[in-house]
Amino acid sequence: MMKDNRVIVRKRKRLIVGIGLMVFVMLLNFPFPHEKPFAAGNVSVMNIPIQDMDGFKFGGLVLLVILVVGIYLFGTSLEKYRARLVILAIFLYFLLPFFLINVYQNTLASGIYAIDYGLDESVCEFKKMDDKRLSVMCDLPFENFSDDEVTFDVRFGDEPLFEERFKVVPLMNENAPYTVSLQGDETKVVRIETELAISRVNGLDGGTTHQVHIEISQGNRMRRL
Repeated sequence: MMKDNRVIVRKRKRLIVGIGLMVFVMLLNFPFPHEKPFAAGNVSVMNIPIQDMDGFKFGGLVLLVILVVGIYLFGTSLEKYRARLVILAIFLYFLLPFFLINVYQNTLASGIYAIDYGLDESVCEFKKMDDKRLSVMCDLPFENFSDDEVTFDVRFGDEPLFEERFKVVPLMNENAPYTVSLQGDETKVVRIETELAISRVNGLDGGTTHQVHIEISQGNRMRRL
């Protein structure tokens, strides 16, 4: 019997299961409204956090295995164009969530759901003022995709800004929340300044840290970014 060269899919059930597993992982790990909805971590594979300062994360490893199985089933379900379609599926897995978030924020989102935070451009600088005080200056970039003014509160996230032993974040949140207002369609770098007692930061006397995780809230709404 001659093989039909027009057939792309040879195992339809395997294709459906493979796509279903990939979509399942993508939805569980969808980066909205929180940047890391499933779990935070220092090491990520395929956008899935698998390790933090305490070691490997079981939930993240399970999701990674499910994703790999999904990709395998998808690839082995195909008769033609296997490599190209697998690469396309992986690209869609990475890019589709951010495309959907962008569409939502530019059309339907309101309040803090319309706020985008530039995590990669955020920075906090610590400088020693004298023997007792440490000044903190954080630049946090925001963009309001809605047409309306949005006012919200900012707190610093649980992720350590330096080594865990310095315990900086709880001290910075003692003066929180920090209130921020953005006009409609406004892009702004918000500067937050505070002071810390050197005696309470376990020997930290200065430095700079990037990718500052925060929490923003408005009423009963909250996002971890």
